[in-house]
Amino acid sequence: MSKIQLCDKYRCTQCMACVNACPKHCITMVDAGEGFDVPKINDGACIECGACTKVCHGISPIGEYYTPLKTLACWTKNDEDRKRSSSGGAFSVLARRVLSDNGMVFGATMDANLQVKHICIDNAEDIVKLQGSKYVQSFMGDTYKQVRDLLRQERLVLFTGTPCQVGGLLAFLRKKYNNLITCDMVCHGVPSQKAFDAFCERTHLKDRCQGVSFRFTAGWGYQLACELVAPTQAGDSDSTHVVRKVVNPRNAWYMRAFNKGLMFNETCFSCAYTIPQRVSDFTMADYWGLGAKIPFNHPTHRGVSMLLINNQKAMEIINNCPDLFFEERTLEEAIEGNHNLSHNSERPIGRDTFIHDMQTMEINALIRKYGIKESLRDYLRLLKQWINSKRV
Repeated sequence: MSKIQLCDKYRCTQCMACVNACPKHCITMVDAGEGFDVPKINDGACIECGACTKVCHGISPIGEYYTPLKTLACWTKNDEDRKRSSSGGAFSVLARRVLSDNGMVFGATMDANLQVKHICIDNAEDIVKLQGSKYVQSFMGDTYKQVRDLLRQERLVLFTGTPCQVGGLLAFLRKKYNNLITCDMVCHGVPSQKAFDAFCERTHLKDRCQGVSFRFTAGWGYQLACELVAPTQAGDSDSTHVVRKVVNPRNAWYMRAFNKGLMFNETCFSCAYTIPQRVSDFTMADYWGLGAKIPFNHPTHRGVSMLLINNQKAMEIINNCPDLFFEERTLEEAIEGNHNLSHNSERPIGRDTFIHDMQTMEINALIRKYGIKESLRDYLRLLKQWINSKRV
């Protein structure tokens, strides 16, 4: 039996750094329950080299954190990018900056089978694949090895993900690269792909659409929508565009369960990264709470990004992004508006049973049991977002 001990379900973030690092390819990810995977070692193939434990940030936490140098409220000046983004489109500005230097960009996408995974893009036309929030655990695969190979080729790389995915990458690389730019997204917690699959099957989304949007991008706010690919003009199958059809709030109980933390990975409730000090060069989020105490004299209905500039490298990059409009704000304001910049999400009582029940229980009974019924506010919010989407 191998003497190597890796993370259990209470510590594993599913970053897969151990899988990427193993020279004998003897580590696989297996379901520890509810769709959350943990590493399993093939004892017969393991040579006990310890490569996996050396890159595991659950065993050996990341040592270097940055105290943000600046806090920005910002948005892209590119209207199309802003329309497709969850908030202000700051990610698209960084992505275009890197791609213009022949760089590569890594981030999460959702494929036509509604599976969320990390991919790499090398052209601006594909930025849209990485835009928008995905409230599902992203499958990493061999992403970290891809990043390392590109860095060794001296290619500029932008890696975006949850803080634990960035932490896993930095632990895997085990050295600094000047040509690596990292950006984490303020994270509430992640549901498993299995939980999302169950929701899609039970609400028949899987049969009806090629993608799911978790945010109402035209009016800045939460709202599930089906993404359908349709011809740009009638009869023109060679030219297509994405049409978003809003899911009735009655059927959007996944978002309400997400907001309650009923589907999060166990490790999310003790996350090491829910602090103002960050492991990445940049940190992004929606700028919730903007202007609550200190006036913000700009319209916000089209969405505003919160961007933390965490070190000097990030400062130099942002000074060379003319397509980004920004106003400096206080870190305290950003922390007040984004709970997970200073606190873990609390584990709700229903977390023990919800993922099982969501697969088997009659939907109306499920909604009643867990208090995730739609409210009048959900419909009013949708109306407000629709009105905002019509404003210039």
